[in-house]
Amino acid sequence: MTENFFQVDEVKGQEVALTFLHSFLREKERIPGVLIFHGPDGVGKWNAAERFARHLLCLNGNSCGTCDSCRAFMRGEHPDFIQFPKNKNIAIGKDKDPEEFTIRWLLGNRIIYRPHLSSKRVVLFPEAHRINNEAETTLLKTLEEPPPHTKFILIVNDLTKLKKTIISRSVCIPFYYLPQDTIRSITREQDRNFKEYFGGSLNPFDVSDQWIEEWHEVVKNHCHDPILLLKLENWIRDKMSDSKAKEKISNIDFLETISLLLLYEYRRENFEDNIRKIYAIIEFKSKLHYNIPALEYYLISQLFLKLGSSLR
Repeated sequence: MTENFFQVDEVKGQEVALTFLHSFLREKERIPGVLIFHGPDGVGKWNAAERFARHLLCLNGNSCGTCDSCRAFMRGEHPDFIQFPKNKNIAIGKDKDPEEFTIRWLLGNRIIYRPHLSSKRVVLFPEAHRINNEAETTLLKTLEEPPPHTKFILIVNDLTKLKKTIISRSVCIPFYYLPQDTIRSITREQDRNFKEYFGGSLNPFDVSDQWIEEWHEVVKNHCHDPILLLKLENWIRDKMSDSKAKEKISNIDFLETISLLLLYEYRRENFEDNIRKIYAIIEFKSKLHYNIPALEYYLISQLFLKLGSSLR
């Protein structure tokens, strides 16, 4: 087994982040208690966090792939790697018998004890913005002075979604959009199709290629005709009300995906003629995250009104 097995070097196109991680792995006792991986979705933050944790927990100190720790990690059964679930808000939890994967469960049932298998424990929040305000406040004191055997990794696409008090107590590791040649190289290695409409990301919303291709076909066939645009708007609304059709993706992320597909189609040809539509989509995207209940339905109406008028 080579020393490079499951190394963080597998993460491509993120030289700044890798500089941080290599430095920490050379002197593991100096790793900060809290790391924040921040940057666009789909550019390698989660892969980097997983590989860094695997390396840190390895009993041989090199992500060997053969020790008890590495084998448990690869089976998804490592007792000292606590990964909170994706697509789920994180609450503070009950005072007594707190539910699993709540903050009180983490603080009272897990990190107060020493690690079971490795010398360290890693707690990963793959979507740290989902920690609600009360839970975040409760977690803050622990993040100020983490137990020496526990390291926290918080992943977020926008630092402003976290409390400044948490950011000030963490080392923030930046991730950036990937160069197009890097994306092409990765997709070739993984036998995946290159998606130009994702820009500098492999897949910002973690949606299967099958669904993306189906959605793209619908958008492409409807967005260039004012009558078909109305059908496209109705199709989008139907998809938003059908949770199975969105593969557990949130309405906001679904609309972000549709926005990328629309931008791609309007940029692909007759860019100058489509500039008003492109501005309308950008404005739509900028307002999607205002966190106002049901705002997205109003924004959809406004967007398609502008798109339709631009096609006449």
